[in-house]
Amino acid sequence: MKTTQDIPLPAALRQREEGPLRVFLVSVNRETVPAPVAPLGLSYIAGAALRDGHQVELLDLCFSSDVDRDIEGVLRRFPPDLVGISIRNVDNLTFPGSVSYLDEIRVAVDALRKGTGAPIVAGGPGFSIFPETLMERLGIPLGIVGEGEETFRALARGLALGYGVPELPNLLVRGATAGKPPIPSATGNGFGVPARELLDNRRYLEQGGMGNLQTKRGCPFACIYCTYPHISGSSLRLRPPAEVAEEVALLERRFGLDHVFFVDDIFNWPHAHALAICEAIGAKGLGIGWSCFATPLGMTPGLARAMKRAGCRGVEFGTDAGAPAMLSSLGKPFRIADVRKASAACREAGLPDAHYLIFGGPGETAGTLSETFALFDEIRPRAVLALLGVRIYPNTPLHRVALEERVVEPGDGLLAPRFYVSNTIGQERLLETVAAHAKARSNWVVPGLGIRSDPALLTALRGRGHHGPLWAML
Repeated sequence: MKTTQDIPLPAALRQREEGPLRVFLVSVNRETVPAPVAPLGLSYIAGAALRDGHQVELLDLCFSSDVDRDIEGVLRRFPPDLVGISIRNVDNLTFPGSVSYLDEIRVAVDALRKGTGAPIVAGGPGFSIFPETLMERLGIPLGIVGEGEETFRALARGLALGYGVPELPNLLVRGATAGKPPIPSATGNGFGVPARELLDNRRYLEQGGMGNLQTKRGCPFACIYCTYPHISGSSLRLRPPAEVAEEVALLERRFGLDHVFFVDDIFNWPHAHALAICEAIGAKGLGIGWSCFATPLGMTPGLARAMKRAGCRGVEFGTDAGAPAMLSSLGKPFRIADVRKASAACREAGLPDAHYLIFGGPGETAGTLSETFALFDEIRPRAVLALLGVRIYPNTPLHRVALEERVVEPGDGLLAPRFYVSNTIGQERLLETVAAHAKARSNWVVPGLGIRSDPALLTALRGRGHHGPLWAML
């Protein structure tokens, strides 16, 4: 195993005998709006570490009232040899009400650095977008970009055997690999089994969340703002449908969940794989419901009916726009006709549908806004979830556009939330126009303007015992 000596092993690791490590995993996500999200990625890491024989403690800070106390409590009874932290998001992705999570992430990292000398390795989708910047800002020595299971296993193996930190394509060492672009890993179809038993699954359900699972990794599309291809690759890696159905059954039988969400970038692509999953779930005769992200491309009446029969209670389409020019500008792989067909397929199957829209992208005008409004007045989905402005991320085509138009400067690392709003519409006019349209329509939700997204309203809806998507109650 090739290793790097740039990170000296702590004395405790140098002096210990070879053997399994004590691994402490921490999820730092604390956002609960619109619903709390269980740390699925970290539970995959935990499952991989357990299978290798390591002792694992997982701390989920989502519901913590005192981060320092909770971290200190674990460190006191479980002094770790290796610490892993998962950073899901760095902000709430909402304009103009943008909120950065960096300070609360720093609180958790500082508590870990204060309480243990064990190496800390960061990962997760939020980290993978800003790896070097976050390592420097937070003082984290190691980071994993992209899928983490195999890299974390190799790192733990090197430390357990006293070799040191292995050199891996997607493992960063602060300072030593600065400026060297990490290569996100794609580890094939062997997703392993997430250690959900280490999570408080019932609490997520009681707080309005739901179970979550994956049927695939990777995204073959090229939306101009999207980070998924950078994080998980552009090639699809599909799980066997029977394996997915068995995991759904496990969530119902073992953990008592009555609703799960498929967190795939796109559940219904490819069509044949989604159909096979529906048939496998249906064959088990389960009572659990589920919902998913989807693309209008290829959403057929047959697939919509199969999803409904298999327990689907709602589909969230990443539609983004209702004007042909804006679909092209945003890099969407479908056309307006596909949006109409997808919505009609859901309506005929009795399947509630929501469409995410993103307003203000390159080329947005008063005319394209009117086209989008008209389309969604025509098709009348159960919900329209409208986002204002487009979050600019590094390593995306939108970032290049923003640089060319001087929306951002070359030295801006974009860790502080920056949003693109087309100068052909302007921020003030965009907000006023979307607000006026949304307020007059009971199926529109605009989180950035607080339209049908007030936390008190969400709490009241959760209080009715609804465990599916809240937008389905509109």
